[in-house]
Amino acid sequence: MDDAPVPRLFENRFTERVGPIDSCDCVRARRARFHGERQDVSAPGWLRLLELVEEAAADGREEFAPLRELTDEQRRQVVTLPASIGRLTQVRHLHLYRSNLVRLPPEIGGMRALEEFTPYTSYRLHWFPYELARLPLLRRSTVSTRAVFGNPKTRPPFPVLAEPSAGADPRALDPGVWGAKSVGACSVCDGPVAGAAGLHQAWISLRTSGRDVLPLLVNACSRECLAALPSPPEGHLPGPHRGRGLDGLLATAELELFADFFQLHVRDGDSDEDLLGAWTAQARADGLVPARRGLGVGTVGEGDVEVTVEVFVAEPAADHGAFEQVVEATIEATSGRVAVLSPTGHLPDAEFFDLPPGPVRVRASRAAPAAGRGAAERLRVRLWPVAGHGAPRVFRRRG
Repeated sequence: MDDAPVPRLFENRFTERVGPIDSCDCVRARRARFHGERQDVSAPGWLRLLELVEEAAADGREEFAPLRELTDEQRRQVVTLPASIGRLTQVRHLHLYRSNLVRLPPEIGGMRALEEFTPYTSYRLHWFPYELARLPLLRRSTVSTRAVFGNPKTRPPFPVLAEPSAGADPRALDPGVWGAKSVGACSVCDGPVAGAAGLHQAWISLRTSGRDVLPLLVNACSRECLAALPSPPEGHLPGPHRGRGLDGLLATAELELFADFFQLHVRDGDSDEDLLGAWTAQARADGLVPARRGLGVGTVGEGDVEVTVEVFVAEPAADHGAFEQVVEATIEATSGRVAVLSPTGHLPDAEFFDLPPGPVRVRASRAAPAAGRGAAERLRVRLWPVAGHGAPRVFRRRG
């Protein structure tokens, strides 16, 4: 008994009272939109929040957890933070657990000492201002990432951003259209934004702390400032975009799948076709088993395969010469969701990608194995909607 392992105890970091918050099904229903709620500046919860910000600015505290000081009803009344939050230059931990927030002001970028950001279980907070990525000391965040736009688990779409309008006043915007009530300075260079016609908005996904990659809204003063943004990590759109994808690329993901029986599958979201038993001698030579609602792609071995999945609005340019094997076929994706998975994987647990219901063209390109013992195979799967059912094609055959 003396050798029994001692159970490890973890600190409960979220011990405060939890009250009700308003429901939100934006991500579940895949509705890409800004919340349009405007802050009621006469609500008792808002007025008390203003007082708490003033108190924190005056006493120079290092942790700010304002929601702990509000009643349940007052917490529900707060849907954003005041611009004065930027005055809290000594705060190291901003604690917003289970808030009813739908947006954060860009002035949060003034919290230059912030090291830890905790909006955990704030399920109506789907995006964040780019200014969060400019905080030099931010190293830790706890965010409910399944609730944010573009997250790599469920990949909900981004809202399409409004076009600049000469008639709009950047100091009096509709938050349901622009994501902000006002924009005074450029998110990138801090320079002035010359009217709404000079407001260049974009989405970008960046790592804002040690772990979380968050969707960030950029309010830039010029295209040059947008061009100066850092590059997103792999598995996210590779640059700033306006919610319609980037250069025809709508979504991307990096997966690691196990190739049982020397194959991987691409299927319609509710397909039950048997692809395992369809491998003829010709299919093995081609590395492709096409079926009505799915297809099998051959692999060199049984084991882990590094898979890049890319969804396009239309057929992408061919680059077959960069790969050892390239095959292509059309599947009928009546569900509007396409899964990429191991042949023995459980379909409901697979990675899914949204496309318009109907025919989807699939191009699978397998790279030559990297040098080195134990290097994983690499496969790129590209998906795009098509008008009809084209014949399967083998552009490059291994060996």
